[in-house]
Amino acid sequence: MTTHALAVLALAVACSAQPNHSVVAVGQAPVDGTQADGAQAATASTDIERILDAAEAAGARLESMACTVIIEKRDALTDDVERRRGRLVLQGSAGPTRRIALRIDQFIDGSGRASEDRRVFVYRDGWLIERDDARKQQVERQLVAEGASMDPLQPGEGPLALPVGARRSEVLANYIVTPDSLPESPLWKDLPASDVLRLVPRASTPAARDSKQLIVAWDRATALPIAVVRDSTEGDRTIARLRAVEVGPLSDADRALVEVKAAPEGWTVDRRPLAP
Repeated sequence: MTTHALAVLALAVACSAQPNHSVVAVGQAPVDGTQADGAQAATASTDIERILDAAEAAGARLESMACTVIIEKRDALTDDVERRRGRLVLQGSAGPTRRIALRIDQFIDGSGRASEDRRVFVYRDGWLIERDDARKQQVERQLVAEGASMDPLQPGEGPLALPVGARRSEVLANYIVTPDSLPESPLWKDLPASDVLRLVPRASTPAARDSKQLIVAWDRATALPIAVVRDSTEGDRTIARLRAVEVGPLSDADRALVEVKAAPEGWTVDRRPLAP
């Protein structure tokens, strides 16, 4: 679950209200200097740059947000599908001080049976904190070296990097970008009109280690992302869908999610700093 939590935490850079419209993809041509040519390639390249420029600007403006999130994972070996529902909170503008929290509330197995699954993942100051109330344990993983200054969500910089609200130049440097459409899923039934891009990590980039491709949908009206599909190098597929988004000052409950408190007495704490 930790790997998928990282992907969803990265998605928190921006999101939007969701009116009821259809999903629309733009013309099919990659921005990497291959395959297409002429007017079609020029149009696709312009569309991709427009989408990424708008997403970069929207992400830069966002200072805080909270929403419900649905995470669906399909296992490549067993074809089993699991869903988790929870709360996603982002606090702070783009940069190394940004805090991101994901609270998991419910687990739904392949048969549709639901059970409580209360865990919280918080990223702040270079550390990912996983808190499990049921097991009374807290795992603290250092993802960024002490003294390093980087945006955790920026491709080429951060450990949570996804091309969501990131700089266009960094996205194109780290991914081969192609217009696309979302795969079929019941999670898209109320998705607004969207621009959809496929992003394939370039060889030797950090994302290429565990991601085969990403498909990202941006709300066409707001240039904010509302869905991400991630295919891992092992064949697993994870979908993240944002709903009931609130942009602006956080409630007390949401603000409390991004605060990291000391583990209560009697808990097990597993602290994992980076190797020297």
